[in-house]
Amino acid sequence: MKKWMEKEYSQWVYYDDENGKIIGSVYKVGTTQTIWGAKINNGDVERFLGQYIDSDFAKKSVEGYWDMQSRTVLEYFGENNEE
Repeated sequence: MKKWMEKEYSQWVYYDDENGKIIGSVYKVGTTQTIWGAKINNGDVERFLGQYIDSDFAKKSVEGYWDMQSRTVLEYFGENNEE
């Protein structure tokens, strides 16, 4: 299951409670009080998702990304596999 946790400096992290890995975050952009950024973490790769008018939209962006990923089936066909 994935959950949100508030951290210091107006940052929220999205994590997998099975292994504790942070898989996304939302944060205030710079010194602004009204603009929020969102990014995902997938292994060693960070991906910026965008800037939003409030933390709720930023969180929905992160949740939507992982919801879409959970519905994606990746298949690998090696040299010995025939289709």
